[in-house]
Amino acid sequence: MRNWPSKILALVLALVLWYFVVGEERAEVGLTVPLVLVNIPRDLIVVNNVTHGIDIRVNGPRSLVRSLSAEGLSKTLDLSNTRPGSVTFSISAEGIPLPRGVTITRIHPTQVTVVLEKQVRKTVSIRPKLKGRPEKGYEVHSVTVRPEQVEISGPEKALEGIDHLYTLPVEIGGWKEDKKEKTYVDFQNLRLYLTKDIPVEVEVKIKKIQEAQERR
Repeated sequence: MRNWPSKILALVLALVLWYFVVGEERAEVGLTVPLVLVNIPRDLIVVNNVTHGIDIRVNGPRSLVRSLSAEGLSKTLDLSNTRPGSVTFSISAEGIPLPRGVTITRIHPTQVTVVLEKQVRKTVSIRPKLKGRPEKGYEVHSVTVRPEQVEISGPEKALEGIDHLYTLPVEIGGWKEDKKEKTYVDFQNLRLYLTKDIPVEVEVKIKKIQEAQERR
């Protein structure tokens, strides 16, 4: 017989594989698989809170199931060719890579809805927000924000009626001299963002209250 050692090795490997897939005691565990949104059109933006993952139950040989981890697993939703509005995806086991012999017995949720809106740009003014009060005997003389305007982008509906945004609060409690502070724009969870990542600086000038004014 030619190549009999190779044939025996192949038979042994087949028996080992059969044991792990069929003969080994089976088990079932739950995993949370992250959702990944891909190919979102450049002029659209997702405006609803899409679930971060789907819950699945998998069944298979105990040794394989125990070694499974959500790391490296994902479910991809392809948003190419979508338009403004709602699109609902049916969630199936297709595309979730699992070892041979391991099967998905349950998926939740079975559907995921993604809501998209047109993404637009707009230039708005920036207003400073101060927190606290200067040292006793001192007061705020002037406040300057640089830049005075920024370009932002976000969902069309969220930008309707917005002509200005505030900075995050700048704490001036106890100040008695002029200061400049770096801060950020407060988007108030409106799904907005700066089109250019530029720093925002707030300059606060403090002056001493005149004695005659203090006596009032």
